[in-house]
Amino acid sequence: MSKMSTFTIKKLPLIAAIVSLAALALPAQAHELRGLGNNYFIGVGSVTEPVTAGQANGFVFFGWHNRVAGDFDTAEYLDKSAGDKVNVTALPVKLATENFNAPITQIFPLLTGLNQTVVEGSPAYSKDFTYPTAGTFGYIVVGEIKKQGYPSKYFVEKFVCGAGSQDTTFGTFFDCPTN
Repeated sequence: MSKMSTFTIKKLPLIAAIVSLAALALPAQAHELRGLGNNYFIGVGSVTEPVTAGQANGFVFFGWHNRVAGDFDTAEYLDKSAGDKVNVTALPVKLATENFNAPITQIFPLLTGLNQTVVEGSPAYSKDFTYPTAGTFGYIVVGEIKKQGYPSKYFVEKFVCGAGSQDTTFGTFFDCPTN
């Protein structure tokens, strides 16, 4: 088998992991994935997509750690019930446009004390949040995550729906609310 064929076959689980993480369990659900370094990755989005303004929804967060750098076959979700640390707070914001650097036009109350849930058999963390209007929303997410047996990862990341996505690795995003 050629070196190129081996590389492609080894990357098939990576593609499957990305597709399953982006799709997750709910119909049309999407999340923006982001690598944080030190083999940690996170995903942020809405509990239900497509998002409709004024309807009950929520913020959802999940994370995983690769035991081996670049090898998604060694990915393990962060699971507080298994002793992992997931201390995350999200600040929902409304922005002027679907541009990552657009001015913030409204700030909402902090989302703290995320509830652990299961999405497609994997641990995730969520908090209720209803988008009050259509438009461009995002989250400023701050936290500490730690897979047992590995160092902690502290982070501050901004996520913006739609075209505001900064995911240049996986090409993922989450929907902006519509009426």
